Amino acid sequence: MRKVCFLLCLLAPLACSAQLPKSPHGDSFVVLSPRPTHRFFDKTNLALHGWNVAAETYDAVTTRRALKGQSIHELNPFGALFVNHGWAGQAAFSYAFGVGGPLLTSYLLHRTGHHKLERWVTAINAFGSTTAGSWNLSQ
Repeated sequence: MRKVCFLLCLLAPLACSAQLPKSPHGDSFVVLSPRPTHRFFDKTNLALHGWNVAAETYDAVTTRRALKGQSIHELNPFGALFVNHGWAGQAAFSYAFGVGGPLLTSYLLHRTGHHKLERWVTAINAFGSTTAGSWNLSQ
């Protein structure tokens, strides 16, 4: 069975390369031009990341207000490690993970050509932080 898998892995690229069209210059591979892309910090991404920073700030302020110096049951188990250690922990969690994480992820998605996903990552995180901040106010 291992020999069959090895042979398939070896022969699959050869079979796929046979399907590529020939270029007029006699090369065996055709270079495809990349799709037109946008700059990473265009108007849409600036608006989404601005919303994310505002939502994380809103969530941080309402979380600190709900705490009033006492520990609360943070819904995010990873966030609870930081949130119950004052403003320094709250800022580290909210801005390093809540802003920096989606920023890095959306940039990597942008660089790999996943332009719709790059916007969805930031929008989902910002929506979650906005919801969490509103939930904190209702407590």
